Amino acid sequence: MPRPANLLRKLLPLLILVAAGVGFLVLRATGPTAPPPTESERVWQVSGIVVETDTHRPTLDLFGRTSSPQTAILRAAVEGEIDAVPARAGHVVGDNALLVSIDPAETRLGLEQREADLLEAEAAVESERLRAETDRRMLRREQALLQIAERALERARDLRTRNLGSDAEVDEAQRNLEQARVTVDSRQQAIAEAPSRLAQAEARVQRTGAAAERARIDLGRTNIHARSAARLVEVHVSPGERVRVGDALVRLYVLDDLEVRASLPEMFVPRIRELLDEDIRLLAQAMVGGRHVQASLDRLAGETRAGEAGISAVFRVIDGAEALPLNRFVSLRLGLPEEPGSVVVPFESLYGRDRVYRVVDGRMQGLAVERLGQVTDLNGRTRALIRHPDLEDGDVLVATRLPNAVDGLRVEVELNGPDEQG
Repeated sequence: MPRPANLLRKLLPLLILVAAGVGFLVLRATGPTAPPPTESERVWQVSGIVVETDTHRPTLDLFGRTSSPQTAILRAAVEGEIDAVPARAGHVVGDNALLVSIDPAETRLGLEQREADLLEAEAAVESERLRAETDRRMLRREQALLQIAERALERARDLRTRNLGSDAEVDEAQRNLEQARVTVDSRQQAIAEAPSRLAQAEARVQRTGAAAERARIDLGRTNIHARSAARLVEVHVSPGERVRVGDALVRLYVLDDLEVRASLPEMFVPRIRELLDEDIRLLAQAMVGGRHVQASLDRLAGETRAGEAGISAVFRVIDGAEALPLNRFVSLRLGLPEEPGSVVVPFESLYGRDRVYRVVDGRMQGLAVERLGQVTDLNGRTRALIRHPDLEDGDVLVATRLPNAVDGLRVEVELNGPDEQG
């Protein structure tokens, strides 16, 4: 049987572990309680600008291509061989400049033939006039012969009654009388038809005269000239080539009627249409190949072409057309009237097309503003021009793009300097 001292020695480690566990539980139950962690609202660091309202003159940057409503393909009006081609594609030619020359030999022969036909028709008219005058003279003589034949018939009948003449003599006198009557009737009919014959002859004169004039015009068309200052796009013929009526010779467009068709942002269409209705002249500037080009807004396009997103503005080039070939890409800067109460902001302040955020009590407040265009500062940087009736001098606008921008978002603003604001 074990001794009590040995049993106590074996149970002592277990008693120590039990006492330690009981002490840990007592300390945990009676110790102080830590407060729960609190969740703090995130503050977003943004840049900001101070609102300064003023009067600014906005502009719009537009992109378009040149076109001309007076683009023409000049075609041959006569048949013949090409004699000379002074025209070259790309050349700018002046008014009445010779472009293509067709050998006039064949056309000249045609003119001579028509002129001969005209002379013949004029001679026929004169012949009809002489014939009518001769018929009138002959009618008087034939009427006198008719009277003589009537008297001869009366004498023959009188002689036969007195048995001094025969029936054969009466018949002969009767035949002569009838012949005289037929001759007079024929002459009277010829005189009656004289006006219609003369009209037919005169009509032939007009017809052959028109043909001669047409041949004369065709002879003039053997030399093809530019009707006004123009730029040549294509030349389709070469010397020695034979052309027929209707064959293409050159393609050109008139420099005095050159246009630029530029796509207009949808948000600015109502304002531009309003300015056009008020007959306010809007000018646009461009630099093409180192040369200055000026254009005036003429109208809004009547249709949206394939590949265009919205309405196009059509500008009429008023200066520098020589620097613009057809279908050339052009970057225009359109000047708009001054806008009072407007605010210049960097494009980073814009969310979407027309929304900005004002900082009120450290939180963002969204505003739907009116886009007026853009301005360029002294450093050459482009800024957006906006306006809103609630914006006042001293207001702060967010100038940082936040992906989660919403009304009420808490922000801490670092104001940009004047140079950074633009």
